Amino acid sequence: MSLSTINLFTNVKRQLNYKLKANAGILFSLVAVQLLAALLSYNGTVSIGWGSGTSFISLRLVSGDIIIIFSLIWAFTAGLIVAANSQRYDFVFVTNRLSSNLSSVAVLFILSVGGGVSATLCGILLRVYLLLNNNSISSTYLSPYILLIGICSAVLYSLLFSAIGYFLGILSQRNKAYAVLLPALFFGLLFVEARSVGSTRHILSVIYFFIKESSLLIFALKILLAVALLYSAVILIANRMEVRQ
Repeated sequence: MSLSTINLFTNVKRQLNYKLKANAGILFSLVAVQLLAALLSYNGTVSIGWGSGTSFISLRLVSGDIIIIFSLIWAFTAGLIVAANSQRYDFVFVTNRLSSNLSSVAVLFILSVGGGVSATLCGILLRVYLLLNNNSISSTYLSPYILLIGICSAVLYSLLFSAIGYFLGILSQRNKAYAVLLPALFFGLLFVEARSVGSTRHILSVIYFFIKESSLLIFALKILLAVALLYSAVILIANRMEVRQ
């Protein structure tokens, strides 16, 4: 019998190293997703033209919005995948539910930071490529402050979407019916709110709560609070789950 003990930090660190290697395929999927989004953004997200006869002016707006949207979908999917894989990786080491969830959260944090930063930079690289290969492109300049705001926002949204995905993944492990009921409930509420006129729209209110914020600090606090609540709920749910499903 071994007299050595492993503390929580050491256990989480070992699991983190293992899970990063085991989930390396998620990073490769991020590259594929962002390349696809860049191709879809190549012709611009908005095109405006006016004039007649020989005088015609065409304006094309190129942005990284599609890249960021695809990256957020990837972050949500990454949360689902990490939640599903944690069921297999839990017992590679001597562990418990707390250390397993903490290591998974750390994995998602690293993936979200990488996804948010690369999504913003990929949009800039797309503009630079268009500038070098198309003389009609006028400008690709972004001030360092705007670039920093964009990176921070993309990272925070990635953290939120990955946390939602992980929460739904763990919830589905507790009861398989949630995998069907929750998406059906979400899209059902969207349909009801789309048909309602003049009444309170709860889903839109939640969305506006996060996107209608001019202060980066308050926005970050909102996102981090929501992420903390989601992961706290995950830990509570996981502690009530059986060791093996």
